[in-house]
Amino acid sequence: RKLHIVIGNESCDLDSAVSALTLAFIYAQRQQEHDYVPVLNIPRIDYPLKTEVGHMFSKCGIAEQSLIFRDDLPPQLSSNCSVILVDHHISKLAPHVVEILDHRPLENNPALQLLPTHCVRQIEAELGSCATLVGERYLAMDEPRSSEVAKLLHATIVLDTINFSPGAKRFCARDVTMVEQLERQLENVNADNKEQRQLLFDELVAARADISKLTLVEVLRKDMKLLQTERHTVPLAGLPMLARDFIDKNGAEQAIREFAADSNLLLILGMYVPPNKAGQVQRDIALISLTGQTQLVECVRRALVDCQDPPLELAPHDVASNFMGGCFLRQHNLQGTRKHILPVVKQALSQWEASHQCDCDDVYFFKEKPKLGLS
Repeated sequence: RKLHIVIGNESCDLDSAVSALTLAFIYAQRQQEHDYVPVLNIPRIDYPLKTEVGHMFSKCGIAEQSLIFRDDLPPQLSSNCSVILVDHHISKLAPHVVEILDHRPLENNPALQLLPTHCVRQIEAELGSCATLVGERYLAMDEPRSSEVAKLLHATIVLDTINFSPGAKRFCARDVTMVEQLERQLENVNADNKEQRQLLFDELVAARADISKLTLVEVLRKDMKLLQTERHTVPLAGLPMLARDFIDKNGAEQAIREFAADSNLLLILGMYVPPNKAGQVQRDIALISLTGQTQLVECVRRALVDCQDPPLELAPHDVASNFMGGCFLRQHNLQGTRKHILPVVKQALSQWEASHQCDCDDVYFFKEKPKLGLS
């Protein structure tokens, strides 16, 4: 029997977790001579931080004890073990990857060269949700059929597309078609009833924003990705609130210093979704250098302001802040998401590194003549 690991990205949001779980189930049912194992790409200890994932899994009767997490994997995979990536396409497991399903723009990353030549890649950046790709695989054949699979995929696409919000424009026709097809599979769901979708969306947003049991450090870790360049490791924290509101909380500076202790730059992406259509979705971006590298912050800020694919339409907040010497910007184009912002930041950092071959961090001053052991 051949083992196939199906693994999502390291943020382990609802799209990543559901896509991994449901695709592994679909393939396992269709190819029962093989084993397909879904893996959540976080340590088990971080599962309580993924509040919307835990909420949706509980609704479908999926207990934490039955899940497999990244730290359950062995340090080295066997050479005959295959990996399927969902909701990302850059991975340290690249030599094992046989298939990719993703909706993020294709990165220019050396790790892509490590993919086997037979790896099947389906990367469709216009889609609002990777769950749409999984749903297309699910509906392509008559078996298997599961109300839980349909429920998970349906909820994920509704959340990822911000319930097909015209302002956010985070969907395409295939996302809409998929949700309608899944609704026809579900009992007690009327495909024409937009009110039911709105109730589901509000429920998931509330679950995602429920940070009542989390510390501020855990809030920062809740939806985190690491951006790695040759000389920088930058944590990107996605918040279920505006970054500008987060920094006003007691203990915010201490939490940020603990969260990003080993980095000299932190990027926070805030998104506030008002309940029950009370107002428009709001987004903002915070750039903070924990080592006071204001020129580095300005380099990244300028790259984000100049971004045209899509234009982020950034502007300072109405009320300025000098919190930790950071830069805080409102984002007026709601179509720009982390999958658009991350490549811009990475390119800016790479250009900075190329033009600053020797940073201040690399220069050492001696108060006294060093003893080199020479006569």
